[in-house]
Amino acid sequence: MTNLRQDDLNSRNASADILKVLSIFAVVFIHGSFLISDSATVNNSDYLQKYVTVALRFCVPVFIFLWAFFTERTIIKKGVGAPLSRLFKLLIPFLFWSMLYFLYTYDFNNLHITTIITKHWVGYGWSGQYYFIILFQLIILFGIIRKLAIMLIKCPGIIVICSIVIFALITYTKWFQYGIISKLSYRPFIYWLPYVCLGIQQAHRNIFKYSIDIRWGLLSLGLICVEVYFFDPDLANLYLLPSVFLCSMILLSSICSKLTYGSLPSTLRWGVQKLSNSTLGIFCLNPLIILILSPLLKFEGSLPQILRLPFLLPLISTLIIISLCLLIIYLLKKIRLGIIVSN
Repeated sequence: MTNLRQDDLNSRNASADILKVLSIFAVVFIHGSFLISDSATVNNSDYLQKYVTVALRFCVPVFIFLWAFFTERTIIKKGVGAPLSRLFKLLIPFLFWSMLYFLYTYDFNNLHITTIITKHWVGYGWSGQYYFIILFQLIILFGIIRKLAIMLIKCPGIIVICSIVIFALITYTKWFQYGIISKLSYRPFIYWLPYVCLGIQQAHRNIFKYSIDIRWGLLSLGLICVEVYFFDPDLANLYLLPSVFLCSMILLSSICSKLTYGSLPSTLRWGVQKLSNSTLGIFCLNPLIILILSPLLKFEGSLPQILRLPFLLPLISTLIIISLCLLIIYLLKKIRLGIIVSN
């Protein structure tokens, strides 16, 4: 039985799991690349913020696409009730972590019910909470969205072209300067419809004419840096840059590749499987680890010169956060609290 399961794993397409691993690494890098900081490297922070962390914004689009893709595949196998069951499973970690972050960060000397709700429970309470808010909307509306996606299943190119045009209009107009739109930011589900529709379509048929190697997909992220450098877009709506959409699609085309677990080195195979199964837990835990550790890891020019190399401290910070997340996830599962960190 064990050999059979191992054979199944070896023949399984690993592309989606690798995309999840790349995306969760990008999430943690965006949130915590500054965890370890030295005053001698402070000049690197502007460069990281403006280019590298912006280029990594493919992470949430990829997660949304893959969520829609696997949700639709589940519906095809088990029926239309699948998304609602997922809603209840997501509510548990959302409520637990939102309450924990609320208790940890709220100023109880200035207790106001309006502030509690608007700041701590609708997407602004902690880094990543907005993702749950987006998913809750998409789950509730999934039945309607999938009808639209299936209706347009023969013309995914129209969705792609229209999306690039719409994202360009949003980015290069004063769209996010209007009060209510600015406050809602990219939390409304409507901004994520292209990824959901294309994910649903991919579950039914291959919508990518060409499969691009993941490594080329990662190189394509340079297009985001090009857009930021030459066109100077409003960085208030990072996830809605047209180049982010285009590069996310290029990366996602690798989902059609024939990269199997069996073709990966054993260590990499184990790492990809472990991380891809822990993305939700890492997503929820990384802001807490950053909140706790960042005040303790600030240095005033006392770090060795080798650690001040560009990107080295951000990379070390990211790996430390992910490692601690995995350790806590393991411990939570050991004490039967895996439900708050399980995908």
